[in-house]
Amino acid sequence: MTRYDGTEAVDTEPSGMGVDIEANHQYQSLPREDNDYEADEATTLLQNTCPPAEVVTPAKSFRRFVLGMCVLFLFIIEASQYILTPAMEQIMEDIICRHYHPDHVLAVPGTHDNRCKETDVQKRLAMVRSWSMSLEMMFPIFVQISFGVVADKYGRRLVIFLALFGASLQQAWTVVVLLFPDTFSIWSILYGNVFYLIGGGGQMVVAMLWTIVADVVPVAERTSVFYRIYAMNLLISVAINPVAGWLLSIDPWLATWVGCGVLAVGILSSALIPETLKLRQEADKKRRGDRDLSSAPIVGEPEEQPMKLLGVKELARRAWFSTKDDVSHVWRFIFTSKTVVLLLLAYGPFYLIRLAFVLDILQYMTRRFNWEWSTATYVNTISSLTAVFTLLVVLPVSSAVLTKRFGFGPLSRDLFLARASIVVFIMGSILTALADVPWLFICSMVISNLGWGFTTLCRALLNAVVEPHTIATLNTTMSTMETLMGFIGSPVMGWLLSRGLELGGMWMGLPYIATTALGFGVMVAIYAVRIPTGSSHSFRT
Repeated sequence: MTRYDGTEAVDTEPSGMGVDIEANHQYQSLPREDNDYEADEATTLLQNTCPPAEVVTPAKSFRRFVLGMCVLFLFIIEASQYILTPAMEQIMEDIICRHYHPDHVLAVPGTHDNRCKETDVQKRLAMVRSWSMSLEMMFPIFVQISFGVVADKYGRRLVIFLALFGASLQQAWTVVVLLFPDTFSIWSILYGNVFYLIGGGGQMVVAMLWTIVADVVPVAERTSVFYRIYAMNLLISVAINPVAGWLLSIDPWLATWVGCGVLAVGILSSALIPETLKLRQEADKKRRGDRDLSSAPIVGEPEEQPMKLLGVKELARRAWFSTKDDVSHVWRFIFTSKTVVLLLLAYGPFYLIRLAFVLDILQYMTRRFNWEWSTATYVNTISSLTAVFTLLVVLPVSSAVLTKRFGFGPLSRDLFLARASIVVFIMGSILTALADVPWLFICSMVISNLGWGFTTLCRALLNAVVEPHTIATLNTTMSTMETLMGFIGSPVMGWLLSRGLELGGMWMGLPYIATTALGFGVMVAIYAVRIPTGSSHSFRT
């Protein structure tokens, strides 16, 4: 199961895909609070008609409770993944090593067989991992949009539980395959990804968490709150990575069982997260000013009818038309705005870049520098520390300087920082590909993670330029894009890693040469984005 550190921060009111643009004209738009957003005739952005914060914001005590429960839940889930990921990779390497060297003894703590770092072993490990990731992304594609609609109609907490339940079944299957290597081929791990059809996978957990937080946090406070939550997620890795490394040094199976136990606790803890769908529904009613029409059905939702039993054919027919309607809304949502298209073209490839750094970096370190998995896990803590510093110090200070000293508005400020972040990241990615000594590689990790706030800023911009009607569905669209990028790109990145290991020398960094090229593509897209100007606080792009 993929680590859930794909969580991002958002800056303004998230919106949804399931919005009929023309139908929305029947609503009376309320004034915008953000002076940075004044559209003109050339504007391609969808107008955001968000109400004043006090109209939709719940009590502070409830907000603190919701945020506290989300943070607790995130801590438990992330801790399980930081423990499980290196343990699973080390056990897989061990099993593959015995395939090539039958005299290799499995599960002997404290032993180091240099043959396990040979090219053939590492190539197969890279391909098994990449194809597993690809299928992990493929199956959720079929259900994520539907579960996004479920979240908007029936609740966020239900989708979180289902996604975690499906992910835990996949994890259980992986453990079974690794427990019985003489019975199952290592490739049998791939079959377990079918369980991601239940709930939509880890990306849906991420989408629902940010949806819940956005339901209760007012627009003006959202940037700082989400930065802190994302930074807290990275601090978890700082705290847990040494524990994971210590468990690995004892026995990878010990780390596996501990991680599975923590994951089980995480599933149960999802029940502690308050349901916030009612808040969003009430906010939408107030935003439309439909007090006199409070009994009317919400656009896009069926009118309430007396309960009656439906046949299988009728249920299937309704499900088909509902899905077709949802997909048509998604299509209109994406292609109505040139700005949305450009931001998605920047956001999607950068997610694939992040996958290469998050999922492949441990194996890359162990092979290039002949490190133990526990050592690579310890060193990887540097990445998290740098990212935390970026989110808690670099970005907030830069934002304050740009706003107060140079008069940037929120949108133009975020766009400027996003452009700067991708440039810094490209520099770090190039250095990662070329670094052939540990100290230079560590420097490359620091530089690349200074640009790690790009996804946070890109998501902030995306959520700022769309309608705020179906918030969960918007986050689902971005999760679906992440899934598509992972499905297509994971096998490619796995092949690049295995090919680089085979060629050796400078070409060992082949996957990070590819991420550098992708970074240049992302830079072109983000530099093509134009934010509407119309006030003295706007930065003219």
